[in-house]
Amino acid sequence: MTGFFSQIRQRKVMKSAIALSREIAQLSQSEVWDRVRQLIFDMDLVEARGYVRARAAAVIRRELSTAGKRANLSADVLPMLTALATERVVHLVLTDYISGGPAGRRAAA
Repeated sequence: MTGFFSQIRQRKVMKSAIALSREIAQLSQSEVWDRVRQLIFDMDLVEARGYVRARAAAVIRRELSTAGKRANLSADVLPMLTALATERVVHLVLTDYISGGPAGRRAAA
């Protein structure tokens, strides 16, 4: 029975980690975009992805430390949360990159 309750607890932690990673990515997106927008348009997509990931690391860590204290997260969740938030912010910034920047995006019909 212990395994069952452990799985439930793990699922709850995972759901809250995903939600928190989305929040961290949303909070980090504009700062990361400001860091990469000068050079990103001269890169191909693969190079831009790596560049965004590298430039996002410090921003994600800072936001994560703030949010982690507020959410009282355990240390074993932090690497997973960092990876989720990084992937999300890379996705958001690359969406801006492909659409020509934040001003190039338009609302879905």
